[in-house]
Amino acid sequence: MLFTYAIPILIIVAFLSGLYFCVKYSSPRSLEGLTNMSQPRCPNILVQKGLKYYLHNSKLAKVPGVNPIEFANLEEYVEFLDWQRSQGIRCPVLYLQHTYDAQGDAVYKVRPGVTEMQGGLPPTSTTAKNASNQLPMSSLQNPNPTLLVDATRDDPPYNTNSVPAYDASSHYVGTTTPLDAMNQAQENLLHSPDPMSDNWGGADYTQKLVDSGYYKGNEVSILVQ
Repeated sequence: MLFTYAIPILIIVAFLSGLYFCVKYSSPRSLEGLTNMSQPRCPNILVQKGLKYYLHNSKLAKVPGVNPIEFANLEEYVEFLDWQRSQGIRCPVLYLQHTYDAQGDAVYKVRPGVTEMQGGLPPTSTTAKNASNQLPMSSLQNPNPTLLVDATRDDPPYNTNSVPAYDASSHYVGTTTPLDAMNQAQENLLHSPDPMSDNWGGADYTQKLVDSGYYKGNEVSILVQ
């Protein structure tokens, strides 16, 4: 008799537990952490040594096999990156390539990305040991900071609030400008309002921001005659 009543009770308890889990962990507050990729668990340094890639988290202690995460080749890292993005995880990562200079000294070079090497960039670190400890994280994430030199904006009161001019000469390759910092902030979001970003939230998402007044003060009026 006791066994007969126990089964329905267990079913009811399991159902209520599942319902509680769905209500608690499906709320926007629980998912809010996915929109902020500055969490301590987010890897922030990718080091290439030969054919292997090592994904480090400088905020956590080094644990063999865990931190850094080792990838045998670029394909494995790209698969891991695709999985992260499919889960809504976007971690800004500094890419360092271990190489040697003309004197035979081991150096690390900051690269824009694993698929965009730009081999002409100069070395950022002159030592091959503990590269992440040699440079502060601010300088690693934003190497060679510099201001924009823009002839269309440096003659006040003219050209006030105008957009930056297009840099057709790639004058700022290898440096970090205020525009780069703005783009990095957009990339750290789960959804970006910028159609040029890989994580663009879509036309409806951007339109909702416009309608809500997110861009108030930046509107452009066109005179139609």
